[in-house]
Amino acid sequence: MKLTIKDALIQAFRLVFYNIKFVILLWITNSAFALLTSVVIFTLLENSLSHSIISDQLNQQFDYFWFVQFQSLYKTQLGQIPLLIYIVVVIYTLIQTFYLGGLISVFNNNGKNHMVDFFYGGVKYFFRFFKVLLVSTLLYALTFILNDYLGKLISFFFRNSENVMAEFLIRSLRYSFLIFLIGINSIVSDYTKVSLALNDKYEIFKYIFRAAHFIYKNFRIIFIVFFIIALIGAGGALLYNAIVYFLPRTPYYFLAIAFLLQQILIIFRLLIRMYFYASEVLLYKDLSAEVINKL
Repeated sequence: MKLTIKDALIQAFRLVFYNIKFVILLWITNSAFALLTSVVIFTLLENSLSHSIISDQLNQQFDYFWFVQFQSLYKTQLGQIPLLIYIVVVIYTLIQTFYLGGLISVFNNNGKNHMVDFFYGGVKYFFRFFKVLLVSTLLYALTFILNDYLGKLISFFFRNSENVMAEFLIRSLRYSFLIFLIGINSIVSDYTKVSLALNDKYEIFKYIFRAAHFIYKNFRIIFIVFFIIALIGAGGALLYNAIVYFLPRTPYYFLAIAFLLQQILIIFRLLIRMYFYASEVLLYKDLSAEVINKL
């Protein structure tokens, strides 16, 4: 009996709940890289404000004159921050690719969900997943290049037109198409990794096409489950933004509350990521299983 959408969501939720301990590792890694990217700015701000009365004024309102002066004084250091961010993003992506191998491994065999099993899965599948990451990154780049050319084409056709509504609708369709392509690329990339791990294969391009065919064959249930989990994640983000918007900035303990809420949001997003992968493992195992007819 094939999984229904409700069954897939419930069983994936249980799978995440049984393996919730791994979210601690994901959160620690996320926090470490966040600290690494922010420590440079923090050091510069400390040097600028630790012995200045402006620091007290900035607690009440932003001072643009100080900001211009700060940019001028630390122009060289600030110019190096983008390179640091790029390096951190690359390393972080590689580590997350490693962790993904561990997550899929324990989701595939929930009886072996110890940290040793997690890291073994990460080592076992890393290079396969890394190759898929390179292909998906190339596809993302092509997607944005296509979107850019579509924007130029729309501007060309409407250069002498005053039909603002038609241009608005077409540009809206363009961005909707971009989101659709990004979503399809993400789903194909995820299911390629899942299929490579569950079948223990190495043929990257072969299994990219197999994953695409699998998604096409079972598009309805795969897309609906993916969309529902994405809506849950978006709902959590909207709730966070609504609470933070109405949260006062002073006195200081409200900043601590805002920081706590931000960490809860990060953990929630990590759980949603695990929810995606758990549902994909379950759906792939169920929908690709051979049907045995009883005589």
